[in-house]
Amino acid sequence: MLIETTMKRKATASYTCNGHGVLEQQEDRLSSLPDVLLIYIFSFIDTKLAVQSSILSKRWVNLWTLLPVLNFDSSKFEETEIRNLSNFSRKITFDNFIDKVLAHRNGSIKIDDVNIKVTDLTSMDKVFNYSLARRVLNLSIDCSEYLTQYRPISCLNASDSLISLTLKGMLDFDRFPVFSGLVSLRLERVKIVQPEPFSSFPNLKELFLVNCKLRSDLPVLVVVGFQLSRLTIFSCFYHPIPYGKLVLMTPKLTLLELDGLIPMSFDASELPVLDTVHIDCCFSFPRVADRNVHQPDENQQKINLINILWSIRNAKCVHLSPSTVKLLSLSHGKLVQERCPFENLKVLNLIPPPNKPMAELHSSVATYLLKGSPGVVVKALPR
Repeated sequence: MLIETTMKRKATASYTCNGHGVLEQQEDRLSSLPDVLLIYIFSFIDTKLAVQSSILSKRWVNLWTLLPVLNFDSSKFEETEIRNLSNFSRKITFDNFIDKVLAHRNGSIKIDDVNIKVTDLTSMDKVFNYSLARRVLNLSIDCSEYLTQYRPISCLNASDSLISLTLKGMLDFDRFPVFSGLVSLRLERVKIVQPEPFSSFPNLKELFLVNCKLRSDLPVLVVVGFQLSRLTIFSCFYHPIPYGKLVLMTPKLTLLELDGLIPMSFDASELPVLDTVHIDCCFSFPRVADRNVHQPDENQQKINLINILWSIRNAKCVHLSPSTVKLLSLSHGKLVQERCPFENLKVLNLIPPPNKPMAELHSSVATYLLKGSPGVVVKALPR
């Protein structure tokens, strides 16, 4: 990295020989950059390294205090020495370092982004509440590599400034106060402990749920988002137990992505402007060893998938994975009798299995999906 290279160069005082046999110190081009560009570069590196850069030049002593982006990563921070820096003790821990940075940065500089990879709840709560108090625009908290059991994350104060929030790791996601400015929410590996946790974000436009779980006693997940335009649900909730019911109250939804176990019940009757849908369903049939596992039988899974197609009938572009096509093909007898659900379909992409041509796709599925739309463009393109 450019900063690290410069720090090493300063420490070793690299020299080259000119044409007259005289040693000359190599030019430090980084130090010649204007402050605004240096601050921009520092915004992409860990804040610890930005602070340590202060020892390289008197001109750089206070540059780290002007950063609009703070990046804290506990995996790169063992108890360490930070030499010759005012406001920092000789030995400092990760939690102490966060305290010092937050206390001594230039308070007149607005913070745009805070990104933290953290090992303990104390540091997480501290950075979370500081970010809300300082009206940070984008906040990302990642504890996915450290927590071994689910821990609560909650918020007592409303926010109208936060635009983007990402939470990764074994966290219990409860109902928040109103975050009126939030536009994008990404949850990874969290446990959703409320059946309807998203109406606290009235202006949410993008919602990503990745490898999430529902609390075991919740029979339904309700997504309320009257401004929501994109919803991605990827490998979520329980395996091998599908979640009971998914309800969408998202009248402005234009892009829907469902990947993984399909819900046992799907209710999305009002999706008038839906444009694009990706479905990559994961299905399994009960085995002898799974007798005590509550999961729908093969016929129920087929019915669930067909019901989902009816719920997304306004979609113009539909992309179906090989596993989704296979499950539909197992319903050949039902598909022959069923009326096609799609009313506005323009493009149907039947994604082929690896190393198999389009001719091997199940014709009964294509026939069923095209019954009411003979002019649809049919493709076989990888997603």
